Amino acid sequence: MSLTTLSGVVSGIRHAPVTEGHIGKNGGSVRTGHALAFRVDDRSVQIKLPAMPDVQDGETVTLAGRIKNGTFHALAMRNDRTRAVYATPAMPGYIMGGLMTAVGFPLLFIIVGVFFIGFGGYTLFQAHNYAQAAKLLAA
Repeated sequence: MSLTTLSGVVSGIRHAPVTEGHIGKNGGSVRTGHALAFRVDDRSVQIKLPAMPDVQDGETVTLAGRIKNGTFHALAMRNDRTRAVYATPAMPGYIMGGLMTAVGFPLLFIIVGVFFIGFGGYTLFQAHNYAQAAKLLAA
């Protein structure tokens, strides 16, 4: 399913911090992001971003994403008043997906390579979606 855009006036903004990652014996990696839920012209919208966007009730925004179960799941957002675009960077996903896929091919002989290639392909697909969403809003 392709990405679509949604434009309208924001109302009822709710914000929550999102913490993702893992901690192990030898350290780990934890990342904090921001999840927003709001309405755009009576349509429910959700978006997760690495940085807090500058948007207020009553401002007009344009979003790029997909509709799932009646909710618009945005991948990128543009504040039409300030012209600022908020999106998750795609480059780390491209790098991680490429590395996982490259590691998977030599490991195919012990079956585990299939999982590396699958995970790498999915990561590349997600990175491509984030890049396309940002590109839709850059115009």
